Amino acid sequence: MRHANDVTFHLLTPEDVSELLRFEIAERDWFEQHIEARPECFYTPQGVAKHMIECLALNAQRKMNPLIIRERGVIIGRANLRNIQGGDAKAGYRIAQSACGRGIAQMALKQLMNEARCVYGLTQLAAVVAVDNVASQRVLEKAGFRIVKRLPRYSTVNGELKDCRLMEQAIGECCP
Repeated sequence: MRHANDVTFHLLTPEDVSELLRFEIAERDWFEQHIEARPECFYTPQGVAKHMIECLALNAQRKMNPLIIRERGVIIGRANLRNIQGGDAKAGYRIAQSACGRGIAQMALKQLMNEARCVYGLTQLAAVVAVDNVASQRVLEKAGFRIVKRLPRYSTVNGELKDCRLMEQAIGECCP
């Protein structure tokens, strides 16, 4: 088992383009079993660079917090706060298949919740998860998220319309 100190979270940077592209290509089949596929044009150096520019522009406007998760310096995942407005945001993460089952998603969610509270002053987080993605639901439930709504035929995964759940968590104030 790897020590938690081996896992770090960093704001996405332009220097991450090549490694992020390799990561996304390597994990594409895994991710597309659970979440909507990215467009084909994403899987090019230009596509990832465009994605990164968009994420960093939203970050500059305090509408998104795009994080890279590294273990011993190697990208193993992403974690994001998106649609930040008022006191709310959506939380999301994608973890490499080889890193699953080791608490990385839980660490990512804890990091997002801390930044939501302490950096952005948010009071509510939401996440959307497919009904059949039991592992992600468990991660969210452990963090205090509760199901508030079923979203019928909400997402397309592997060409199939999937029912999802909207889960929410009220988060407290930042503790110094």
